[in-house]
Amino acid sequence: MSLMTFALADTDGPDGSWTAGYTDGELAAMTGLSSRRIHARAAMADDHDPDYATGLIDGYLHTIAVNAARAEGVR
Repeated sequence: MSLMTFALADTDGPDGSWTAGYTDGELAAMTGLSSRRIHARAAMADDHDPDYATGLIDGYLHTIAVNAARAEGVR
């Protein structure tokens, strides 16, 4: 019987593409890019760099959620 070793998942990869995608997603949300366009960009990027595409969507959705929470707090 062997023991399974656990390691943290490397979500950013060696080249930092997830972080780059996350930053681009945040900026896209701040500039008002529509959800349809950001999802189209992520779909195109997914063929070439899935980590970037995941970061792009994560950053976009996070920024949208933060802005919605701030708007709720203002009311």
